[in-house]
Amino acid sequence: MLEATDHALRTLLALLGGLVLVWLRTDGMAVIARMGIVLASGAIGYVAGPEIALWLGTPERLTIVGVTVLGPLALETAAAALLWLKRDPAHLAEMLRLWRGGK
Repeated sequence: MLEATDHALRTLLALLGGLVLVWLRTDGMAVIARMGIVLASGAIGYVAGPEIALWLGTPERLTIVGVTVLGPLALETAAAALLWLKRDPAHLAEMLRLWRGGK
């Protein structure tokens, strides 16, 4: 039981370290936006981190921190892509046509 508690505490510390890094990287945003980004990044890191670590063969805690810190990058990329597609919907139709194998 002590070993399980130790593992859980170390994982929690790794996740908190990643969350602090995300909080520092989002400086200048509104507090509610920062909290949302930190919570989303933490959830992504906690849920996907162990699976990605297993898939890559890397240490679990290191992968949790990496996924947590890279979470905002994925969110910002998705938001930028959606804004770009919103401005020019013809590109969206073209991308979908090409994705389906059209010429």
